[in-house]
Amino acid sequence: MSSIRSSIVHGLRRRLPEDSVTRKAASLGYQSLRKGRDEVRAATLRRERKLFSNNNGLESYDVWRHQQEHPQLAGVAAGEEVRFSVFIEAIATTTNAEIERTKGSIFGQPEVGADVTVVRQGELVDLSTAPGDFVVFLRAGARFAPLALADIAKKHRVDPAVKVITFDSDVKIAGKAESPMFRPVWSPEMMLSANYLDRAFAVKRVVAEGLPPVELSDRGVWRFLLDLDLRPRETANVSRVLLSEPRDWRANASDADAQMVREVLASRGENSSASVENGVVRVMFDLPEWPTVSVVIPTRHSRKNLARLLPSLARTDYDAFDVTIIDNGGQSDENDEWYEQNTRGLSASIIWWTEQPFNYSRVNNVAARASSGEVVLLLNDDTEIVDPQWMKEMVGHLMRDGVGTVGVQHRQADGLIQHGGVTIGPGGSADNLFAGMTPGADTIIGSTKWYRNGLAVTGACVAIRRSDFEEVGGLAENFILCGSDVVLGLDQIIRSRRNVVIPFDTVRHFESLTRGTAVPVEDYYSSYWRYHSWLLGGNPYLSPNVSPLTAVPRFNSVWDDSPLKLALSNMNRAYTKVVQSGSISEEAKVLLGAATISAEEVRAVHTAHEALIGRSDVKTVNWFIPDIDMPFFGGLNTAFRIADKLARDHGVTNRFISLATPDLPFTTSALTAAFPSLSEAEIVFYDGSDESIASLPAADAAVATLWLTAVHVAKAPNVGRKFYLMQDYEPGFYPASSLYAMAEETYKLGLYALCNTESMHKIYTEMYHGKGMAFTPAVDSTIYHAEGRREKSAGEPVTIFAYARDHFRNCWELVYAALAEIKRIHGDGVRIVAAGARYLPESADFIDMRLLDYRATGAIYRETDIGLTMQISRHPSYLPLELMASGVAMVAPDSDWFKWLFKDGENSVLTMRTLDDIVEKLDLLVRDKALRSRIQSNALDTIQANHSQWDTALGGIYDYLSDPEKIS
Repeated sequence: MSSIRSSIVHGLRRRLPEDSVTRKAASLGYQSLRKGRDEVRAATLRRERKLFSNNNGLESYDVWRHQQEHPQLAGVAAGEEVRFSVFIEAIATTTNAEIERTKGSIFGQPEVGADVTVVRQGELVDLSTAPGDFVVFLRAGARFAPLALADIAKKHRVDPAVKVITFDSDVKIAGKAESPMFRPVWSPEMMLSANYLDRAFAVKRVVAEGLPPVELSDRGVWRFLLDLDLRPRETANVSRVLLSEPRDWRANASDADAQMVREVLASRGENSSASVENGVVRVMFDLPEWPTVSVVIPTRHSRKNLARLLPSLARTDYDAFDVTIIDNGGQSDENDEWYEQNTRGLSASIIWWTEQPFNYSRVNNVAARASSGEVVLLLNDDTEIVDPQWMKEMVGHLMRDGVGTVGVQHRQADGLIQHGGVTIGPGGSADNLFAGMTPGADTIIGSTKWYRNGLAVTGACVAIRRSDFEEVGGLAENFILCGSDVVLGLDQIIRSRRNVVIPFDTVRHFESLTRGTAVPVEDYYSSYWRYHSWLLGGNPYLSPNVSPLTAVPRFNSVWDDSPLKLALSNMNRAYTKVVQSGSISEEAKVLLGAATISAEEVRAVHTAHEALIGRSDVKTVNWFIPDIDMPFFGGLNTAFRIADKLARDHGVTNRFISLATPDLPFTTSALTAAFPSLSEAEIVFYDGSDESIASLPAADAAVATLWLTAVHVAKAPNVGRKFYLMQDYEPGFYPASSLYAMAEETYKLGLYALCNTESMHKIYTEMYHGKGMAFTPAVDSTIYHAEGRREKSAGEPVTIFAYARDHFRNCWELVYAALAEIKRIHGDGVRIVAAGARYLPESADFIDMRLLDYRATGAIYRETDIGLTMQISRHPSYLPLELMASGVAMVAPDSDWFKWLFKDGENSVLTMRTLDDIVEKLDLLVRDKALRSRIQSNALDTIQANHSQWDTALGGIYDYLSDPEKIS
């Protein structure tokens, strides 16, 4: 029925003129029918929720399918036609009806073209002679969904750089859909154990031209995918069920399959042995030289655990490893003697740990740094080695190019899975994938028997190169007991490395026998800041069709809460969706009382400052801050950075005065996450009332960090000098209105200004006759740099990056329209990456990166050729600085306020804030590679000369705080 309805709708779309009255009337009628259908459907879903929902996720594939919105036609751009070469595999028992069924599902696809060839099983297919843009391999009897090829074409249009587009599939027998397979992003280790893609992919024909002909069989297709040797940036996924197979395709691997995997790895220069175990291929890599390994075991002198672990560890088949046991159970002669007796056969050293309070991360870091192995292998004392080859297997995988950490699938004492990798989302936090499942079980994300790539592996058994361990600072010590192992894995993902889970029974874990199951509340708050991007944006190794709230894979449900909402709820925080608001009047009414100040109170600020003559070294600073949304970027991050520098260089005691509902763990954890040196800073909450301001503690100086807190600083008693950290022209955040007026008035309060850029200094001193000093912003060069920028091939599309946050001052409407037009003009010649958005429409032909962890943005920028920023306020934000530092050519507004940074035609291309001119300047840079390269080179020089060191940029602030009249 859905196929018939789809055909009717698309037929009308073709026949009726785009803006005709007839088409509009037909659309209204169709929408009315849909509304009635949706009302019935909503009632049905409410009833089904009672029957099938188990709080998180769904167990019924039928209910999940019923919840899916009928996809709209992806559409093909005017003048662009994507053609597919489809090869249908026919085996000895294939019938003509099966072949015709598959052909029918292909030829019924709207707005795309397809050439179909039927090939007998085992025959070779020469893709160099295949017509079309994409190649697809299908079994006879398989059927495409009605819009499958259009969806693939849409994904190609969004990212023309990808070589392989994957999608989801199910099995349909006698009209009954079952056994869905929801696929992750490209997972190279998973592909070693089984062809998890099967036939659910389309490959660009030109990519395969240099490869030998493909044998059309299960093994032949698997080998073809391995031979492609893909990188993550070369793949994309359509998270929809686009293909229905005629039978279950998941068969056990054979010895011939294992031999094939070994041959492909050998062709890449990776020596290995491969065998079949439990129906999947197991790969043991053979390194020409094995690195030394240091095993680190923390313990509270649990002899029960150690008596099980140490003998099993001594049976390890690995030539060069040592063991460091770090014990906080108390040193004694008896305990020393016990170790002497029980570490025989091991190269072991014992560290007795007495530091309090206990911190698991620090314990491991100290022990790891006391060892010397090229590989650090963290191992809990409540584990047991059951396979002497475990270390060789882990290290072999670890030493592969691009691998960050390696862990194993742990079994519990009862044989059930305890850990199969880490996923973020369950309960608003992290959990162990497959926990409680039977080993070997099949799931909607594939078999538990497969190798997996994931966000992290448990610290109960994790191997990492020492260089990578030290690069990220080891385990994060702001975590007391739980979560630092997850962060260790996330830090590898941010650095474009993979985490690998080995699925075989090699190391068992008797979790919580030592420490119990309680999680310190501080760890939960700390995890929020590090997990945030994945709580919001999802796990790339878990399909969005899978519930993010369960460790055992279940179908996603429209009834599920978002993981971010759960995380905030667990901290008693409100969950709000941040969107551009037009209710300026309502917001003004709410703030009227908290933003008011009398003329007498303003005169008091001037009088107090006039009475303070000469230098007075600042020892304490009260920082007036709003509630913290995210501490890693923007103006608040700069405030925290200044506070950190004042503490480090001048011994200043920082106190944070927060205009927020009291929530000490939340605010403390936010400060600590951004700048660990601020973890001991005092935090005081106030509500903006005169009474709450009057009760605030004294300080040598107070600093406002946004316009509303400027009023409060002006009113604050017992403060020596009062300052305003001015980082943008905040009245410009609002249309001309009461809010604009109230924000502008704060520049006349008599506060000394710390001006972020000469432009802000000019506004404050010349327009409003205030006193202030200017500093020039910088970038974090550990994240934003051009090292490792890839030289792109001639055929690759030009990548454009835009900050896609729908806010007044970002001119998002202009940016969106200009990028859409550039995509229309250049088609496959450009790829557009948007990040920062929470609401980018699906219709956009942009790659939606959503909200990224700020540590991950540098790698994205280094793949970018052109950046677009269109700030309407008088500060360009840090984004263009960070892009320029990463070697990106900027298109930016031609504004007098930005002249300190942008030089038109030299280190950037400047544009009027009009649609035509933005398109023209983007088009110029897309077409002129020489100009683009020159702009990129000069941009790097600009950053290196003026914006590469935050310590230098902030160097004059302490002296200004101590004697503002001398410097102003």
